[in-house]
Amino acid sequence: MQQGGVTERFSASSAAVVTGLVADTAAVVALLASDTFRQWCKDYWIISAILSIALIYVVIALLESNLRKTVELRALERRLREPSLHDRTFFSAITTSLHPDGRTVEWLKHNFICTSFEDSLVDPLDALKRSLLRDPRGFDNGEIETAYRDLATSITRFTDSVGDHMWSDYPLNPHRLAIPREWELSDPDRYQGAMDDLNARSRDLVDSYDAFLLVAQRNRVTEVGVIGATPVI
Repeated sequence: MQQGGVTERFSASSAAVVTGLVADTAAVVALLASDTFRQWCKDYWIISAILSIALIYVVIALLESNLRKTVELRALERRLREPSLHDRTFFSAITTSLHPDGRTVEWLKHNFICTSFEDSLVDPLDALKRSLLRDPRGFDNGEIETAYRDLATSITRFTDSVGDHMWSDYPLNPHRLAIPREWELSDPDRYQGAMDDLNARSRDLVDSYDAFLLVAQRNRVTEVGVIGATPVI
């Protein structure tokens, strides 16, 4: 059942009640202004009483019907506000891979040094980027979906920046990435530009990630994944 359909039917019923009351009131006023009708009411008062009772019953029945529909509409609105199972599961998978208290988020927020870092810190970001390419469905909730797409864009821009500026510059540790040290002397503008770009992309990523969590919480999607678990996205 769609919320719009219930709302439209409820509005139509309310309009019918109001229209009926206005029409009945106008008719009664017109009749009461007639001497013939007033005399008829005196002569046949029992019929007038029965008709009045019937009219009151009809009005009460219409009001009760609209009250029931109001209750149904509110219940439907509450159900529609509840997050879908897909959204809860998807959010849990994302935050399993990129947990608020996990190593990668901790590094980005508090320990990010753009000149050198372990490539394993970027692995969760690469995994999320690949998952987005595999499964484009996203979130059912439009507000969360927008925040998720912003996060995905920030992840892509950050990992692209890492790919553009970072090399494995340590022969004894091939898993450590660094901005090539020779750039600092041979091309200082390129070296500074690489640092500026990486720092800017990391800040954008943190802002997008925090915004994503806050939007999800506002929409009552709070099933954060487990640190160290294998995400199923």
